[in-house]
Amino acid sequence: MKNKIKIGFVSLAVFCATACTSDFGSINTDPNNPTSVTPDLLLTPLLHTLTQRQFNYGDGAGLAHYVSRTNYNETDQYAFGTNESTWSDYYLQLNNISEMIRLSEEAGRPSCVAIGYILKAFVASQLTDMWGDVPYFEATQGSENITPAYDTQEDIYTAEGGIISLLKEADELLAGNTDVLPSDLVYEGDRDKWRKFGNSLRLRYLMRISNRIGDCTMDIRSEIASVMALPLMESNDDNMLLPFLSGNPNMCPIYDMRAGNFEYTRMSKEIQAMWDNYQDPRVPVWFAPSTNSASTSSPVYAGVESGCSSTTLTEIGYSQADVSMLGSYYRDAPDACDAVLMNCSEVKFLEAEAIARGYVAGDARQAYEDGIRLSMEYYGVEMPASYLAQPGVAYSDADADEAVRQIMLQKWMCMFFVGYEAWFDFLRTGLPEQTPVLDNRNPTAAGEIPSRFYYPEDEQALNMNNYQEAVDRQGGTDDINSKLWWEK
Repeated sequence: MKNKIKIGFVSLAVFCATACTSDFGSINTDPNNPTSVTPDLLLTPLLHTLTQRQFNYGDGAGLAHYVSRTNYNETDQYAFGTNESTWSDYYLQLNNISEMIRLSEEAGRPSCVAIGYILKAFVASQLTDMWGDVPYFEATQGSENITPAYDTQEDIYTAEGGIISLLKEADELLAGNTDVLPSDLVYEGDRDKWRKFGNSLRLRYLMRISNRIGDCTMDIRSEIASVMALPLMESNDDNMLLPFLSGNPNMCPIYDMRAGNFEYTRMSKEIQAMWDNYQDPRVPVWFAPSTNSASTSSPVYAGVESGCSSTTLTEIGYSQADVSMLGSYYRDAPDACDAVLMNCSEVKFLEAEAIARGYVAGDARQAYEDGIRLSMEYYGVEMPASYLAQPGVAYSDADADEAVRQIMLQKWMCMFFVGYEAWFDFLRTGLPEQTPVLDNRNPTAAGEIPSRFYYPEDEQALNMNNYQEAVDRQGGTDDINSKLWWEK
């Protein structure tokens, strides 16, 4: 179904036959505990952390309406908090990436610098897309600047040294140099695959900000055309992912999840619709038949409305035995699935959307159908012969709006459990349409869907002036309903 990389560690035993030597210092140096770090040593934990963090079966999956949690579901109900642990971890990784870039520059390794730029662009996007304006250009200066300024989301994306700029430079470095790349956990030092990944991220982020075509200093349309002429992900072999392994700390976190928490995660009504309307074969991979139907000749895949309080669940007659839980793909083996940071299927839908919206020329239908095929291939399911011909799936050449709606629906399916990416797509496009949550607890805009998390409380205490300036720039209050710069 997909290639898996198993990671092992080799211990080196050093034996010395003499008691005294002039080379005492080197003999008493532990080779397994280096006193200095190299870019290669930094890259391994970076890739491990960033990919595993993207396996988001909680808040990201709930906000995207993949799952409906029946307990501990405050975020699903839009009772947002600060998501402070995510903020802290991404800034830690940003510091590690900056150190990796510095060491690579000192060592004269331009291709390793390029990998650092790609990872920096990814982390920057996560931060700004969850909070809006955030510290970026001054964020990794350490003790030299402990109160970094907040940068606008537009600058983080479009200014020199920002996300798009970094990814452009990364491709130029990878294309123009021949130095050896580190043998990393994902691509094993394959220059072409790193180029494809970096360029595919660039296309993702250009489409992310495409609502600003016409009112941005960057020529976004031209940039989209430019990157689509470069190498992009083409097959599932190009996916940026790490397989989960059979033992801790690298096994799938759902595998040994406490039974009670596992049972709180249920299929959403939107996923149920994909089964009811199209018999989508990915649904039985992700979810199990309801308990009451599992042993019958007609298994039922059923969902529940999102964001329900316990009172509402009682009122709508919710029964655990009649609603689907996550499937055996996540529960029967600790190493059955992967942590995916980006997949090739997403790239095909990005291409299809860019063509359908008229940003570039091309065959949107082919890209759309390739996206569906690649997603089903990744999950090891056979696409039914009639799947692409069904009303609602068959690509609409005549109606651009309907074409975009179809593209975004199928793209949503291919992004299952990939961080907050489907949530960001919903904020950008309003697609696919979401069933309103039944208990909307948005504190400042009753009934509305929020756009961002609150800033962490530490920022108010330790970086107050810059925090307040950012808040004032985004409407005057730290409000989860403040629209993001690129939002629809």
